[in-house]
Amino acid sequence: MNEIISYGRFQCSELAPHKNQGMEITYIEKGMMEWMAEGVPEKIESGSIYFTLPWQVHGSVNPKEPDNTIWHVLFHLEKDYPAPHSNFAFPKTFGFNKGEMKILSSAFANTDRHCFPATPSIRSLMPTLISELQSTHEMRDAHSRTLLRAVLVELKRIVAGEVVAAGAHTYSEQRVQALIASLSASCDHQWTLAEMADHCGIQRTQLGKVFQKLTGSTPMEYLFRIRMEHAKTLLRETDIKIIDIAFECGYSSSQYFANTFKQATGATPSEYRKHISGLSAAESRNWKKIQFRTEEEERQRVQAFSSLNKQKD
Repeated sequence: MNEIISYGRFQCSELAPHKNQGMEITYIEKGMMEWMAEGVPEKIESGSIYFTLPWQVHGSVNPKEPDNTIWHVLFHLEKDYPAPHSNFAFPKTFGFNKGEMKILSSAFANTDRHCFPATPSIRSLMPTLISELQSTHEMRDAHSRTLLRAVLVELKRIVAGEVVAAGAHTYSEQRVQALIASLSASCDHQWTLAEMADHCGIQRTQLGKVFQKLTGSTPMEYLFRIRMEHAKTLLRETDIKIIDIAFECGYSSSQYFANTFKQATGATPSEYRKHISGLSAAESRNWKKIQFRTEEEERQRVQAFSSLNKQKD
């Protein structure tokens, strides 16, 4: 399928600032990251869909990405667009008419956000699309184009705020959602699985299943991510001492907190606080000067991530 530059399911271990020669769509199955597009940071959580256009420089604010699993597809538009366009064209093989292309491109080009909660359709479509692209049957290309069309239409609905709210959650899901909402305010508490299950009024096995469905993580993995995100917020927005941040995030030792934080982000708390203070004038100029990543560079990068993922499996 000539329109596709790269695709796959893998852990993204780093995301240096770059531009792509096409439109990129990423579904985050698992993880909690901080990505930046055009100098504006956004929090990326499990169950999110993230996209960028060719002229948009994007990357991570962290030197090393925390544990994550993403579904990624990067594809050509009808032609190269090195500068912003509010009305761009998709490949003719996608089957959109001019009016449909205008609706889609206008929605994607005129939003200030790049990350949105994924709908159930997107959660199903992205893995199905990647699996189809990885197949070898004779109707692979035709089916892949149909799936990618569906992804683009659903993404437009998400960006435009046209998505109808999903149906009611089960009792267990409602109880776990309430727990999830409270964890951010109580991440200093020494939670155990038994206590979480008791808090929700369900069994530990059910707790794990519901957490996996709602967040893509186990309860303890999610608590760890919440603690790391809370630590990042405090480092970024306050002058609180690192030892006090450690206590507030549920760690009894500042050294253990610092080691854990570095394993998760690739930087010590002090390094993160200094790095995240914002892009300097020189860094901002460098972001604007970043050149397009070549197709071969992109394919090699995705192949390397995919290979590492297979080794872990």
